[in-house]
Amino acid sequence: MQLTVIGSGTAIPQRDRSAPCYLIRYGRENIVVDLGSGSVRGLLFHAGVTVREIGLVLVTHLHPDHCSDLVPLLFALRADEVARHEPLRIFGPEGLRDHYRILQQLWKHRVEPRNYALYFEEWSGGESLWGSFRIEAAPTDHSVPNLAWRIQGPDGQAIIVTGDGEPTMEMVQMCCSSRHVLVAECSLAAGETMKGHMNPGQAGELARQCRSEKLVLSHLNPGVKAGPAGMQARKQFAGEVLVAEDGMVIEV
Repeated sequence: MQLTVIGSGTAIPQRDRSAPCYLIRYGRENIVVDLGSGSVRGLLFHAGVTVREIGLVLVTHLHPDHCSDLVPLLFALRADEVARHEPLRIFGPEGLRDHYRILQQLWKHRVEPRNYALYFEEWSGGESLWGSFRIEAAPTDHSVPNLAWRIQGPDGQAIIVTGDGEPTMEMVQMCCSSRHVLVAECSLAAGETMKGHMNPGQAGELARQCRSEKLVLSHLNPGVKAGPAGMQARKQFAGEVLVAEDGMVIEV
């Protein structure tokens, strides 16, 4: 299983960081977690993955920096050059279907499927099977409903992407249920606090609580510098700590 960081930034434009997006691959199966602005091009640029090759989209929450490229994705899938025929499933939190209905009102047929089946599904608990993967989610504490996603491969190893938010007991319990790499949001610099977000020390403490094998700090605002962020996280977490960069590839 392979994780590619397509976007490691936030809503604030940065020269070297795009909005959040992660690609998880096993063989020819491709799962995308979040679609911030620029993600559709980023998937092609960093991983060579076209819109036709995306099998499943997982949305953590409905803030624009995590889902705004849904429109470019759905519009591109209507092109004759793409010729998609396989179903596309998009999983997300409560409100996802209403979000899509609003997009339909705005963009009409341009975001509706052509020659393929499109399913928007709001997560209601439990575990779902998709291809070789087992998918599970748990809420975090954020300003809108946010789901941390656990994507477990056939060997039992998992990748967990927190999206935004502070930890909940449900999320920690989900993380502890399997060996995993934790991709944790780190919007804040060391010492800064804000409800609904984490700093490097808090992300490191979360990885310690979750017994993570590896911690990847991502969703970095411009004021969060890689060196100090990694150093602060390592004070709380004894495992390997990586600071995400766009295009980073991690074998899991």
